[in-house]
Amino acid sequence: MLEADAAGLTEALSSLLPEVDKKAINEDSELGQYTVDMFRSALRLSADGWVDDTLASIAPWGFDFSEIKVPVLIYQGTEDKMVPFAHGVWLANTLPQGLVRKHLLQGEGHLSLFSGQKDTMVDQLVEIMKSQN
Repeated sequence: MLEADAAGLTEALSSLLPEVDKKAINEDSELGQYTVDMFRSALRLSADGWVDDTLASIAPWGFDFSEIKVPVLIYQGTEDKMVPFAHGVWLANTLPQGLVRKHLLQGEGHLSLFSGQKDTMVDQLVEIMKSQN
């Protein structure tokens, strides 16, 4: 995976990627290169971070959701094979409702939603930052 290009990475991760993610990585050159660069950087020394992320999905996070006092954006695609859509729905319904902005998107995967939503994501983050100052 450290030597793979976007097509090779898509092949290596094929069991984790729905067709919409494969298409996004291979057709959106910016997303494809970002994904390749991210994997190379993340795995350069070890897979420990990947293991930690996986373990975090089955262990307490160390805080209660009621402690959250800042806005939270949730983007979750129905086709995501890495994070179940039901988890995104649960988060969206469990987080403090006055702070959460839910984007539960039909037909999107784990990565594909960046291709179509990155401008909206950035706009929302800028809006949040301006409202916090």
